[in-house]
Amino acid sequence: MPDRVTQQARRLYGVFSELLRRYQFRDRDQICCHGLTVTQCYTMEALARRDSMTMGELAEHLCLKISSMTRVVDHLVAEGWVRRGDDPDDRRICRVQITHRGRLLVEKVQRGLLAEYEQVLRAVPAESREAVIAAVGHLLAAFEERQCCAADPQE
Repeated sequence: MPDRVTQQARRLYGVFSELLRRYQFRDRDQICCHGLTVTQCYTMEALARRDSMTMGELAEHLCLKISSMTRVVDHLVAEGWVRRGDDPDDRRICRVQITHRGRLLVEKVQRGLLAEYEQVLRAVPAESREAVIAAVGHLLAAFEERQCCAADPQE
């Protein structure tokens, strides 16, 4: 008979898998209506938080190979949502920066997503909301500890 942690892991796997499936479809539907793929949106959000990143930093952050990251950024540049530029300290390094237009789009997407999160939280008993947020934070930290991005995202 499996021990308690093994049984709990099976239950976590079941509920977490279903949560992720539902979240990904909802996320995709919400984001795609703005002309972005989910990966493009994650890229834009990362840039909005840090203002600019190198292509290597972006690829590592999103666990993508540089070639995949380049395709994502190419589309965002073509739409005018981000721009490429040289690194002031090393011209061999390409930095990517979000534009004002890109920042406005991220804010618009986030407003829609936050409205959905408010609805979800309202369905959770008020006395449990902070515990739910803390538990998700603990799960995130545990997954980050074990995360294995591509062994070498630099190709």
